[in-house]
Amino acid sequence: MPAVIFKAKDYYGVMAEECKRTLVERFLKIRPQIDKIRAQFSEKFALKGTVKIGVYDNYNVFLDFTNDEDFDIIRFKRVVEIAGSQMWLQKWTPDFKPDEDLPIATVWALLPELPFHMHTWHYAKQVIRPAGTPLVLDIATKTKTRPSMAKVIVEIDLLKPLHTSVYVGSEDENIPLNGYVQKIELENVPKYCKHCRKLGHSLVNCCAIEKLKQEENKEKKNEIGESSKGKQNEEDINRVEIQEKETMEETNWQVLNTKRNRIKKQSKARQKNQK
Repeated sequence: MPAVIFKAKDYYGVMAEECKRTLVERFLKIRPQIDKIRAQFSEKFALKGTVKIGVYDNYNVFLDFTNDEDFDIIRFKRVVEIAGSQMWLQKWTPDFKPDEDLPIATVWALLPELPFHMHTWHYAKQVIRPAGTPLVLDIATKTKTRPSMAKVIVEIDLLKPLHTSVYVGSEDENIPLNGYVQKIELENVPKYCKHCRKLGHSLVNCCAIEKLKQEENKEKKNEIGESSKGKQNEEDINRVEIQEKETMEETNWQVLNTKRNRIKKQSKARQKNQK
């Protein structure tokens, strides 16, 4: 068949740049009518720019923003309710698949007791980077009105281990390494199922896996039943063969015994005639 091959750096770079402010809202159930979604979205959120809302299928709707701030505000909400239906919000990527959720989530990362002189974007993003991709500081951290803690929104990969601490230190030519362990607290990390590739539940609570297990157990029981049935049939066949053998042996003995009695009678008759 004919093929069109793009360079990966273009496919994921320049070409994807056209959709850098696009979000996918995925409804957990069949979505409401698009007119309802558009009307309630505009009522619910006051945007500085505009947004185009288009249907992809019965569960997925695309939001295409013209303003970066609007895009970030809605994106960081992660879960929104529209027309009584809950939907997950995720940034669109070239790898978008309508039946799968990306294992990427935006969460708040807390840095309790972070030294006050590090309550800036330049330093906080370096400290939080082991936990995920830093996106933005909260207002209290920006304005330095909460000295006890810094907060950063980070993008995390749910398929990777989540780091809960990082070593922060300093050293110089004439000063030895000195530092401390900085605690990282991630808020409301969503569950992700590697089997279904869906957000909202883990492998432990996966209904699809439970259904597969039930089917496997049913098959095993059927196999055991068939095996037991086959074994029983084999035992019945062996029993019949033994009975047939015993019957044959008994019949042969009776035939032999009858022959012996006949020979004895004939012998006695000859002896009597000779007298």
